[in-house]
Amino acid sequence: MYNLIKNNIIEKNLINSGDNVLLALSGGPDSVFLFHNLRKLREILSFNLYASHINHMYRGEDAIHDEEFVKYLCDKYGIKLFVKRKNASEYAKELKCTEEEAGRILRYGFFKENLSEVGGGKVAVAHNLNDQAETVLQRIIRGTGVDGLSAMSFKKDSLIRPMLNVSRNEIMDYLHENNYEYCIDITNSQDIYGRNKIRLNLIPYLEKNFNPNIQNSLYRMAEAMERDKKIIEKYVELKFSEVLKEKSEYRIVMDLKTLKSLDMGEAGRIVRRGIEELKGNTVNIEMKHIDYAINLINTGKTGKKINLTEGITAAISYDNFIINKTVEKVQDFEYNIDLNRLNYIKEINKSLFLKVADISEADIKDGNIISLDYDLIKGKLIARNRRAGDFMIPCGMSGSKKIKDIFIDMKIPAEDRQTKLIIADDENILWLEGYRINDKYKVSAATKKILNISIGGNNE
Repeated sequence: MYNLIKNNIIEKNLINSGDNVLLALSGGPDSVFLFHNLRKLREILSFNLYASHINHMYRGEDAIHDEEFVKYLCDKYGIKLFVKRKNASEYAKELKCTEEEAGRILRYGFFKENLSEVGGGKVAVAHNLNDQAETVLQRIIRGTGVDGLSAMSFKKDSLIRPMLNVSRNEIMDYLHENNYEYCIDITNSQDIYGRNKIRLNLIPYLEKNFNPNIQNSLYRMAEAMERDKKIIEKYVELKFSEVLKEKSEYRIVMDLKTLKSLDMGEAGRIVRRGIEELKGNTVNIEMKHIDYAINLINTGKTGKKINLTEGITAAISYDNFIINKTVEKVQDFEYNIDLNRLNYIKEINKSLFLKVADISEADIKDGNIISLDYDLIKGKLIARNRRAGDFMIPCGMSGSKKIKDIFIDMKIPAEDRQTKLIIADDENILWLEGYRINDKYKVSAATKKILNISIGGNNE
């Protein structure tokens, strides 16, 4: 087994010299198996090994026992351990999801914290061949495509699975032969969860009545699907770049016309890719969610919006198909502006820099700087977002126009309008982010001093 894990790491480039490797250590047979193999390999392959344990607190004294065992194990072999206690049952109620999903969110959030503390690295999890077979069956039951059938891979981003081709029987034999202790989670032997039912009921039935090597067959199928998926992903990435118009942490904007021209399967793949970009994964993204999005693309009109899953929404806005990740609504804000220094607006994570200069320093070629006639400004300067009834006189026009109408003309989605900056003095709005300045404050032949405005991301 030692050589198999070593070969997996080297051949699949899972760990490089100098890497920080954080092992998800529950104390069960699988994670203890990986613990002993990695601790033996760390010197040979020159990587740093850490361990992480979460006590989900729903198994009472058994959970405390597992935590104490993990502490003992890490202390015995000199491995730094991170421990967190959090009631997964209560957390699931907070998130309105299953205990399994709440546990997964807790674990990976804690892993991220741990890696940040040690300076980054990789997370090693103890998924094995049997887990892979169970995952494939679970996804078939729910309904899936090639992506779902490929199930888990040896490596995805910073997550590695060095023992994905090791069976549970091989794991138990190794532990017993070496007299390694481990913990038993009795809930794994109870068919109270969907996955447990697959492990305890469905797989034994399939082995007895159809194929005694069903788990190996499912593992090989997942490998084949993984290879096919990589080919598809290369094509999807090209198409995704063609339709992508805008990308941020919370929003993906794609060209609606181009999406409509694509085959339904192509469009579905691109939508899935967009969701993954925002969500960070495709967990719980099912075919029905993609179908809902495709229907919106083909029949939806401006303003139409649908909920997909886990805070992900899709909407039509003029010529755009937009995938949004739900965030807290931006509240009203207002800041006094300090000249000649950076002004950070935390509500929208943007920075403003306003500088007074002589007209001779004006640079009309710099498209990132907005210039106003400084001597026309009345009173103090403030930065804020819009308010009901806001208006301004756009440069080049004689009459005023409501900010709401300007947003509509600019085709700014309703959910983005509160994030647009406004610069105002005691009397008027001077400038609207992404739009023109107020005509009253434009630079003219009579201008002596100018106010230069530049905007950027978080430079706090």
